[in-house]
Amino acid sequence: MTVNDDPGPDTNSNEPLCLPKKVAIAYTDVRREYYDSDEVYESDRDADVYAGEIAKYVTKMGIDVALFPGDENLPGNLKKYAPDMALNLVDSVRGQITLGSSIPGVFEILHIPYTGAGALGFSLGCNKFLMYQLMQAEGIPVPVHQLLTAPGDMIDPALRYPLFPKLNLEHSSVGIDENNVCENERQLRAKVRDLMAKFHQPVLVDEFIAGIEVTASVLDGINTKVYAVQRSTGGDTKNDIVTFDKKWQSWLGMSYSKYEDSKLRTFAKQAFDVLKMSDYGRIDIRVDAAGRYYFIDPNANPFFGPAKETHATYSIILDMYGVDFPEVLKRIFLNTAADAARNGGGWH
Repeated sequence: MTVNDDPGPDTNSNEPLCLPKKVAIAYTDVRREYYDSDEVYESDRDADVYAGEIAKYVTKMGIDVALFPGDENLPGNLKKYAPDMALNLVDSVRGQITLGSSIPGVFEILHIPYTGAGALGFSLGCNKFLMYQLMQAEGIPVPVHQLLTAPGDMIDPALRYPLFPKLNLEHSSVGIDENNVCENERQLRAKVRDLMAKFHQPVLVDEFIAGIEVTASVLDGINTKVYAVQRSTGGDTKNDIVTFDKKWQSWLGMSYSKYEDSKLRTFAKQAFDVLKMSDYGRIDIRVDAAGRYYFIDPNANPFFGPAKETHATYSIILDMYGVDFPEVLKRIFLNTAADAARNGGGWH
């Protein structure tokens, strides 16, 4: 490992941009009937609660704030409230993650600067296979992989077991448990059938990378910063993978330690750019016994909120590096304002 050459949070004292006076927080409209599975519903369930916790911090910054669900009333509510900026926390619309890209479109049409990825970046984030192709073309290492669109698709004989099938569209460890590490074709077929029957979407199959897992929070700005940690699931997960239960139910058993390497930070910045992320992002990486990196799950607009109140991995990582949540909000707001000033609106 090399010494971290990232000097930490940057603040440009000559920056003429100001914080917004009015901020709208848009969050996922969660209703159980929208969701085909309990897991996807569980990952979105407390969206309004988490948005409320963030609103408290925005208010402490002296900014007027209002919260709106990302539903059919959002355009009218935004026009009536007339915010200077929107904080976009919407992950899905009517339970469909792919419809989440429509929310940046609403902000664009209304000429409201907004945080997070634009419609293109959000859409790319909903297709892991496409993200793999883009990263691979950029020279960013990814596992050997194959996309399956039907349970009976032929498995590429070049793939080496163990293999790791995962949902192509979902993040948040949805659909992941110990049975995702498949030692043979029988196990793989069973897991693929189960995932497709339950979630109705393609499955991406990776060669499983035995080793450790690193996750990196990226904070955009004048100097884009990458803050990485090694994440451990607590020792009772056989392959040290972040299962759905670990992420959402037993998260107190997770532990983090700083992971500082300039090569990883360079790859993470490349991924952030090529995948059209903006303002903030989080990227999961597997590291094998030889120290080689494999980028497995980039997240535009990851689960976001103050670490203490929301246990958001993104903020837990930044806290470890001395970047508190008010500073994160400030930098995201100023970065969004700078982006809007360059482009004459909210375009990303």
